Amino acid sequence: MKLLAGAIACLFVLILNQGCTGKEESTGGEHKQTRGGNTQEQAAIEQKLVDLANANTEFPHTKDSQSILRFYSQDYEGINNGKSESLKDTEKYLSDVLERINLGEPIGISSRVTNIKTSVTGYSGWGTYEYEYKLGSGGAVLQTNQGQCTTIFRKQGDAWLIQHEHCSTANPFPFTK
Repeated sequence: MKLLAGAIACLFVLILNQGCTGKEESTGGEHKQTRGGNTQEQAAIEQKLVDLANANTEFPHTKDSQSILRFYSQDYEGINNGKSESLKDTEKYLSDVLERINLGEPIGISSRVTNIKTSVTGYSGWGTYEYEYKLGSGGAVLQTNQGQCTTIFRKQGDAWLIQHEHCSTANPFPFTK
């Protein structure tokens, strides 16, 4: 009888402890909470978006296309302002920028993401965020894009890779086309 009472008391303490921590139950460590309330997987996706923005900013210095392309799955397809884009299009853009850099043009890139919100379900995840991308040369801004994106990730091994991205720039004149 004492053994049964001890087991019940132990079970009660475990249930009480779980209920009082405010933490969600996790399975396999995949959905453990981080300080900000996101799961580890959500935080990993958020970090991927920040790391990609930083890789874009550093591209004129690194001159390494793979530092950016490594974030994308081989079957990547995206939409940018209503136009389809593929991994080949991204490779071509980076190649064009690199060619200008190698010809001595003082190219600078500023890329940042803000207001990131992420979610994960199994081996799929997505993030929504606001972005700002500026391309400049010799102190003059050649291109500025600001807008919002939704990015879909697929987990391959230990890495979250971008499978699809849909970005739209903010229209400064909402009543004109």
